[in-house]
Amino acid sequence: MGSNTDRIKGAVDTAVGKAKEKVGHAIGSDKLQAKGVAQILKGKAETGMGKAKSGLKKGIDRI
Repeated sequence: MGSNTDRIKGAVDTAVGKAKEKVGHAIGSDKLQAKGVAQILKGKAETGMGKAKSGLKKGIDRI
C-alpha cells in the first residue's frame, strides 16, 4: 500500500478502535474494550508505517 493509504487506514482503525473501547467501557464489556485497544494500536502502527514510507520516499527523491 502507499503511504497515504496506510495513513488513512490507520486513522480509520484508530477512530473505530476508540469507539469500540468507549462502548465496551459503557456496557461493561472487557472483551470489547480489549478489541478497541488492539484496533487503536493497529491503527497507530499503520499510521506510523505510512509516515515511514513517506519519509523514505522523500529521502530517495533527494538523491
